[in-house]
Amino acid sequence: MKNHILLGKLLMNAFKILGKAQNEIESDLKNFKFTKELEIDFKNINFKESFKKNFFTLLIISILLESKVSKKHIVSYSKIITYLRQIVTSTDNMIDNEDKGLIFIKSLKNKMVSNSLIMLICQNFLTKECLELNEGKDIAVKKIFDKIYLIAMSESLRDKSQYLEYPNEKYILEKIHSGIGGELLKISLEAPLVIEENSKLREYSNGIFEIGMALQALDDFFDIEEDEESGKINLLRSALLYSEKDEEVVREEYLKKVSENAYNGFKILEDNEFPINKKEAKKVLKKLFELRGLKEYVSILD
Repeated sequence: MKNHILLGKLLMNAFKILGKAQNEIESDLKNFKFTKELEIDFKNINFKESFKKNFFTLLIISILLESKVSKKHIVSYSKIITYLRQIVTSTDNMIDNEDKGLIFIKSLKNKMVSNSLIMLICQNFLTKECLELNEGKDIAVKKIFDKIYLIAMSESLRDKSQYLEYPNEKYILEKIHSGIGGELLKISLEAPLVIEENSKLREYSNGIFEIGMALQALDDFFDIEEDEESGKINLLRSALLYSEKDEEVVREEYLKKVSENAYNGFKILEDNEFPINKKEAKKVLKKLFELRGLKEYVSILD
């Protein structure tokens, strides 16, 4: 019960900080002449809606709060996280010819052009925040873009056409999921890891990496057919190909492993005094299963 109350307070404080960061982002974006053409998708969101839409952003902010990082810095890190989210989303948009995310340019109908400009805007503000936080030093910016390159390399390895044989689970986890799963979630902590030099934060980042790995494995479960159609390597597909067990058994064992890995990540957080236990982690995973259309498999988590 105590953990539940403490976690709730942390997430509520994180929500307030995220709101302040979003207000500052809106203010920053008003400096452009074409500001009337910009549309921002985080207006008027209450805590319940934000919890569903931004849970992992709120979790990262909560970790920064629990690590005793100054609130002024956390607002800046929250802005950096938002810019990173949009950069990653805009990249996906250009690959998939889509128009998703938090920031949009209404007058640009060409998705490639629109997403390219949004990425430039976000990169500019991300760099500005990092330089201000670290007294003009650009080491945090370099670290972030090194990680973006690593994530991009992992994504490039998903192309099935480059393999003579379908990769096994070990290869996928080490070469692909480590980038597009673990590092993709952990990248939100890259700037504070460099700037704050906080040992507790470093331990928390290990837990976030494990949770990111589990989330990508969960996405592979949900996206198996879509990945097959688009020629992408998929962890569940590999598990099915190299197992002699019944397909439904493999699927259930796969999800059990995903949940165990996620619990391991949350356990690292708990072991370093973050107010979350297995009961709370289970609630989070159940909600993620439901949001990803896997409600019939929720019982596996019990």
